[in-house]
Amino acid sequence: MRKTDFKWIICYFIFFGVVAVLLVTGLFNYSNETHPFIAGFVQFAMFATSGELLSSRILYDNWEFNKATAFKALVWGISGLFVTIMFNVLSLGVPLVMKSGMLPFYGNRFATALFTSILLNLFFAPIHSAAIRIFSSYGDARFLNNHRMNAIEATQSVEWGEFVDFTFFKTVPFFWIPINTIGFLLPKGLQVAFAAMLSFVFGMLMTVLKLRERRRIGK
Repeated sequence: MRKTDFKWIICYFIFFGVVAVLLVTGLFNYSNETHPFIAGFVQFAMFATSGELLSSRILYDNWEFNKATAFKALVWGISGLFVTIMFNVLSLGVPLVMKSGMLPFYGNRFATALFTSILLNLFFAPIHSAAIRIFSSYGDARFLNNHRMNAIEATQSVEWGEFVDFTFFKTVPFFWIPINTIGFLLPKGLQVAFAAMLSFVFGMLMTVLKLRERRRIGK
């Protein structure tokens, strides 16, 4: 373990210590209810970037904090705005669909959370994940290799077979649907905050996916 590792470990302890205080004092709940877009942006930018930094250290034996990292933090923050909207749309819409009889078990709290999670991960999460992956590739090319990708190049830079296998057949059914079901059982003011915390894992998964893609391309 290097000297820089201790500095980053201290930073992570401080970061999660602040998060614990915000949770205990109810400030997370308050900020998400009163300023949902600001809270969504900040939370996703902070948690997801923290996940990417940690996974880079684990996978590449180096803390990579550079212009590409800052660009991706901005992308994560903007994605948090869309997540905030979708959580509200689905949280309000799914009970109405259940009430109409199109989905069963109206009034059951667990069923509502499960259906909300399934719809989120089938219709929104794949687009969200793909967008994050494309912009991540663009950021790496632009700020690490000084190459300005156009939209076609950025899209083609993703190994879509690996992406679909990793996202659709592994993480969505076995991780995201179950864990988001738990999230939708939480009080409304904490649901986006919980999703933002999960973006810490999401950031790590995106780095793992990039490593898998590179290995497959290299074969």
